[in-house]
Amino acid sequence: MEQIMDDTDRKLLQILTEDGRRSISDLAIELGVSRATVQNRIARMQDCGTINRFTVEIGADEAENTISAFCLLKLIANDTRPTISALRKIRGTGDIHSLSGSFDMIVEINTHSLRSLDEILDDIRRVDDVAETVSSLRLAKVSR
Repeated sequence: MEQIMDDTDRKLLQILTEDGRRSISDLAIELGVSRATVQNRIARMQDCGTINRFTVEIGADEAENTISAFCLLKLIANDTRPTISALRKIRGTGDIHSLSGSFDMIVEINTHSLRSLDEILDDIRRVDDVAETVSSLRLAKVSR
């Protein structure tokens, strides 16, 4: 179902993108609408997939203690939906992107030990339709 967004929806998304922890009351005041309107708009955007999730961005100290890696996947099947569903259930997996080229998708992994990373990679390799993987550790993140 396609959602038609108005200026209030776009402003709400902008505010939530900057700070997903803002209270409903604060959002209502800033937008000049009632709390119920904000709750209904957020629920509608979640239902139609405009808002998929609310996340936490970790600080620099925690990022220093996190092992981050990327895993390229080559798949057997053409339908990626079951694979994506299985990957989302594996703890430590983050964003999943489909690709063009030699590999079909890339999965971001965040964990706190090399042993845990090895277990996550093993879990990914066990997913049906995963034919081949190549993984790399992220050494540094270069910001824009």
